[in-house]
Amino acid sequence: MLINISPAQIMRIAAVAILSVMFALFLSSSLQESAIMDELAHIPAGYSYLKYQDMRINPEHPPLLKDISALPLLFLDLKFPGSSKSWAADINGQWDLGREFLYKSGNNPDMILFWARLGPIVLTLLFGFLLFKLGSEFFGAKIALLSLILFAFSPAILAHGKYVTTDTAAAFGFFTGILYFLRYLKSPSNKNLIIAGVFFGIAQSLKFSLVLLVPFLLGIVFLWVLANEERRGFINYLKSLALGFLKTFVIFAVGFILIVWPLYQFHTWNYPAAPSEALREGVAAPATLSQRAEISAIKSCDDLDKQTIGPSQFRDTACTLKLFRFRPLADLITWMSDKPILRPYAQYALGVLMVGTRTVGGNTTYFLGEVSRDSWWYYFPTVYFLKEPLAIHILSLSAILIILWACLKSSFYRKPGKIRAVLDWLKKYFTQVTLFLFIAFYFAVSMTGNLNIGVRHIIPTFPFIFLLISDIITRFLKRKPEFVFTASLETFKNLAGFYAKKSFGYILVFGLVGWYVISVLIQYPYFIAYFNEAAGGPENGYKYVADSNLDWGQDLKRLALFAEENNIDKIRLNYFGGGSPEYYLGDKFIPWWSARGPEPGWHAISATFLGEALGQPVGRFERKPQDSYFWLKDKSPVTVIGHSIFVYEIK
Repeated sequence: MLINISPAQIMRIAAVAILSVMFALFLSSSLQESAIMDELAHIPAGYSYLKYQDMRINPEHPPLLKDISALPLLFLDLKFPGSSKSWAADINGQWDLGREFLYKSGNNPDMILFWARLGPIVLTLLFGFLLFKLGSEFFGAKIALLSLILFAFSPAILAHGKYVTTDTAAAFGFFTGILYFLRYLKSPSNKNLIIAGVFFGIAQSLKFSLVLLVPFLLGIVFLWVLANEERRGFINYLKSLALGFLKTFVIFAVGFILIVWPLYQFHTWNYPAAPSEALREGVAAPATLSQRAEISAIKSCDDLDKQTIGPSQFRDTACTLKLFRFRPLADLITWMSDKPILRPYAQYALGVLMVGTRTVGGNTTYFLGEVSRDSWWYYFPTVYFLKEPLAIHILSLSAILIILWACLKSSFYRKPGKIRAVLDWLKKYFTQVTLFLFIAFYFAVSMTGNLNIGVRHIIPTFPFIFLLISDIITRFLKRKPEFVFTASLETFKNLAGFYAKKSFGYILVFGLVGWYVISVLIQYPYFIAYFNEAAGGPENGYKYVADSNLDWGQDLKRLALFAEENNIDKIRLNYFGGGSPEYYLGDKFIPWWSARGPEPGWHAISATFLGEALGQPVGRFERKPQDSYFWLKDKSPVTVIGHSIFVYEIK
């Protein structure tokens, strides 16, 4: 008996199959990897949020992704170092707490990693599902399916979609926040307004860079009204614009009231609001000097007795914002931090300011042979070109050429009333224009920022790039003949030529997509170290960039396996990452760094530290001669573990 399956069902089955393969790749590669740097802070933070409703750790990132990761951990019998200095005294002692929780409290770190990473994996799979669902709604199932293929086999998504970090989660927030907002614009209703508000609130709870949705969505409202209200006159246009802005602010309010406030209220429920008003014992001080006043008066909290004045939201907020330059805002947030109704928003605002301060301050980065604490404007375009498959760049170039060809072919901009024609075009392709504007907007913000530590920071643009490429190329392949049909040999020749070119186009696209998928799969399981053919593959990645582009500490377990298989008794290691050399290598591990000099035996150096040691210092970055690994410059590694840990044998 034949089973009658509709084209729509075939598309859904294909989408499920793609997501199933994606899940298998996530799970199998994750099991082979040790903790990456940010997981050292995020995992214990999330556990403490759910277990103790106390957000003193890692306020620089919103809690939702960490909550999702920590949920399975609540069902494990884990020991939390609640009496440690990093929890009971320090201000945001996230790194020390992470080491204690994962490796020094008797817990099984590999089991914790397995269960914690399930949350991000599920969220990324949900992301893929919504990409297909919303892509089908706005563009059609075929375009959505092609976008899903590009998404599911993107090396950056496969690398970072499984980690307890906020980058893929941020992409999820931008994508759903923008698409559900567009749905509301196209079909305004109270239901769609609430849904848009809820997803806006979810976005704000995933990463603080999502505050960029506020100016972006307001800009989209301006364009929407411009495209739809131009014929009604200037006054009506202003009224429609004001109403559009008002409804958009209602969406923002829904997100902050229904999602952000309850979430942060839960996470600060048991977080002490204010320090005790009692004086510090044993310290001579005026009788009117309270702990609150003392915290506010001192210039640096390094001078604070943190054992006596323990963690509180007021103390931690005031101390974290001591050096924030715009004092009225810092003082306002500090004042809000112990007020019952306002303190959830104070904790949210604290995180926003921390991210802004870090972005301005920069980060030490190795890039194209140089090391700097300052950014390069061309950093993100370069890493995007090197770390995504060449096939996607060819598809992108093809899409650009198709658009240019269509623009040259069209003559609407040369006709009378061209402003109206442009606005009609904007209305017809409003979704596509919105996606393009977000890509341009986000790249511009990233390129002008001062934080260059990985392609992961521009992952939010990827789903929009995939949708636009898929839409433009699919529309081009589906085009129909434009010549006049006549009963002549000329028509036959035109048809033959047209369908020959169309067939070639389909073959080319299928070939490029196949190359895209295969070029990524052959690098399994080293997705974080993926570099395309133009870069010479992952073997040459260290020549261009490091940090989370290549080396985030994921290969420590593989190094331990190498040491065991090669009967290495001792190995001197300079490790960058969230794993514990003591835990995985045991007595084999000897802490080492450049200044200790060469010593006969085995040495292992993370690519991040090696790049920072060998690269040319520029800008504000200064390096001492003893930190340059001068004693390795004429030596070649015996092997490179996972493309990220260089292993030498010095005899």
